[in-house]
Amino acid sequence: MLSAPPPELLGAVARGDAERRARGCSRPVRLVGSTTRINAATGAVIERYSSAQELDGITWVRCGDRRAARCESCSREYKGDAWHLLSAGLAGGKGAPETVTAHPVTFVTLTAPSFGPVHGRRQGAPCRARRDKPVCPHGRPLYCLHRHNEDDRRLGEPLCPDCYDYVGHVLWQWHAPELWRRFTIRLGNKLARRVGLTAKAFGKQARVSYTKVVEFQARGLIHVHAVMRLDGPTGPENPPGVGLDALQLGAVIDEAARTLRLRVSPKGREPVALRWGDQIDTRPITLGAGRDDQAGDVHPEMVAAYLAKYLTKSTEEFGLDARGKVHSSTDARYLGASPHALRIIETAEQLAATAGPYYERLADRYGTLGYRGHVLTKTRRYSTTFRQLRQARQDWRRQPRAGQGPDARQLVDEDHDGDQADIVVERQWRYVGSGFLDADEAALAMTAAALARSR
Repeated sequence: MLSAPPPELLGAVARGDAERRARGCSRPVRLVGSTTRINAATGAVIERYSSAQELDGITWVRCGDRRAARCESCSREYKGDAWHLLSAGLAGGKGAPETVTAHPVTFVTLTAPSFGPVHGRRQGAPCRARRDKPVCPHGRPLYCLHRHNEDDRRLGEPLCPDCYDYVGHVLWQWHAPELWRRFTIRLGNKLARRVGLTAKAFGKQARVSYTKVVEFQARGLIHVHAVMRLDGPTGPENPPGVGLDALQLGAVIDEAARTLRLRVSPKGREPVALRWGDQIDTRPITLGAGRDDQAGDVHPEMVAAYLAKYLTKSTEEFGLDARGKVHSSTDARYLGASPHALRIIETAEQLAATAGPYYERLADRYGTLGYRGHVLTKTRRYSTTFRQLRQARQDWRRQPRAGQGPDARQLVDEDHDGDQADIVVERQWRYVGSGFLDADEAALAMTAAALARSR
């Protein structure tokens, strides 16, 4: 009688099979259950997939995390999808008409205001060269003659933490999504006045479509990079009915951003008027690579690549986010957060406890340094969607190739079948964990799966 293979061998086989099915994901999701596609008219089973069919009795699904610090493979896939989404709204394709290239479109950068001098890079010059060598009221120098490298941990750190306005910093970061929302409203009103129309009449002639990406700066504040395009009233299928070009669109964007003020009143503190920083940049986007970028214009491929690279980053450079959630400043200190990030989180804790009910939700955003928005947002009619891109990839993977059948595991994900009247999709799945199993757990999983199949 043959003896059973050792657990180490079973574990190695299961691990290799799981890695193959997860397609490079470093922390896949483990599911148990089944998906069945049924003909609604006849009741016949068209296709059925169950985790019991797998070697270890587990279905492995990619985590889909956009952050490179969490999963390099899924992050790369997310970045590619984002590039297609961004470029489709500039050059057409993926459902967007090619005529969109004739619409006025501008690349916009909005920054945060200054809350105190910080260490930075000055294109080869010293950080903060001052001949008078001033000092702050706390006796710390307000100058720095050092030329910082890219990996210098002092980048973004305040020259004097006690002088730095951490309360204003956290308030601005928390209200940044509302500041953007009011900016888009103000922009529509100013565009209407620019062409001599009311806001309602302007909406019948044109609309602004955009996609927005946020980037965390070394000082812990976000910058907003956006592609803003002027369309017809129904979207990119029609040109705008007003006579504005990309330069005029950029000028109105600049005016709307510089004049916007958002007044907030935290409990127990003086009211604060929040605004965008002074460094506001608008650049027309021109069709085709190879243009003279030094002239100020940028092309679609350049913009899409530039924005997509920020989507896979978060707050890991501050010692956060990569290894665990941050529920308090104690967690941040344990994770190795930088002193500047720690002061930001401590200030957010104080505001969450004392500034009123609206700021209590700050406790859920310590890991993102108080930012509560999404890393990428877009208007509905800008271009395609992530769901459509992922559905196209899933449909491609389910097609039989080289004499093989479709990848049955794709049935775990949502597909178009559930929207068809003649097909009923029944899904019964249960989450059992995340990450790969070790050798002993894999061996036990394989044994349990074998017993389940035999029964």
